[in-house]
Amino acid sequence: MRVLLAALALPLLAGCVERLIAVRSEPGGADVYVDGERIGQTPLDIPYIWYGTREIVLEKRGFREIRERVALNPPWWQYPGFDLITDVVLPFTITDRVEFSFHMERAPVSREEIDGVLRRADETRALSEPK
Repeated sequence: MRVLLAALALPLLAGCVERLIAVRSEPGGADVYVDGERIGQTPLDIPYIWYGTREIVLEKRGFREIRERVALNPPWWQYPGFDLITDVVLPFTITDRVEFSFHMERAPVSREEIDGVLRRADETRALSEPK
């Protein structure tokens, strides 16, 4: 009898909620940090468990860093009571996907960087001149 009850109850434990933060950037290939931990490069989907506020940082050489605090708010079906149904009872996976898109601006070039490039160009030119 217990085996029969367990077999009948098993499909009821199949529910699941997949939570994803989708991070996109223009241009792509920016390093993504969430709460100080490097996750990967854009575009990417980041799985998470808990709702709340996160800090997302995007870095890419030659572009200004983007640092933004984002709120991950639960949908209505994740409030206490309803979450029992979506997390445990439903026999399929529900995806809660939140997308953040960022446009990265080019970083200004400093006078020191320009001077360094010109210095290296002069050094290379001097090495290539016949002696």
